[in-house]
Amino acid sequence: MLDGHHSETMSYPNSDSRIVCDMLSMCFDGFSANSTLYGRVSNTLDKHIFKKVSSLYRRLAERLLYGVGALPEDTGTMNPEPGYIAIAYLSALNAPEKYASSRVMSVNWQVIKRVGKLVRLLDDKLFANTIIDYLVCIQVLLDNVRHRRKAAKLMEGKYRA
Repeated sequence: MLDGHHSETMSYPNSDSRIVCDMLSMCFDGFSANSTLYGRVSNTLDKHIFKKVSSLYRRLAERLLYGVGALPEDTGTMNPEPGYIAIAYLSALNAPEKYASSRVMSVNWQVIKRVGKLVRLLDDKLFANTIIDYLVCIQVLLDNVRHRRKAAKLMEGKYRA
């Protein structure tokens, strides 16, 4: 009898669970979108990048899931940010092929920024530092891609001139 009452009043095992579930949602969406784009692009470099970003999101999602233990029951109180991210990824994937890669990369940056903001709210600082390590790996990869693309555009402009 007490067990049933306890589960009704305490949906989340600790204060970090709700935040972790929001981050988990964004990481699953990032994994899915980058995996989908990996299957669609033909450029070898883009294939490598989207596969790597997808893998990093998957590993971060696994770590988050491990950290939260069991998923709390849905109370309908999730932060709206994960929903915005899901819509942004879907919109990016539905863009014409010419723009899909850059749009998904843009959403990847939004995820890094939003998860970075959420990780600061966690009470468990050791767990937060683990998440930050994953975010840094994704950010370094995205930075390298950004620099490579800028360099490629500069080289393309030189050859045209």
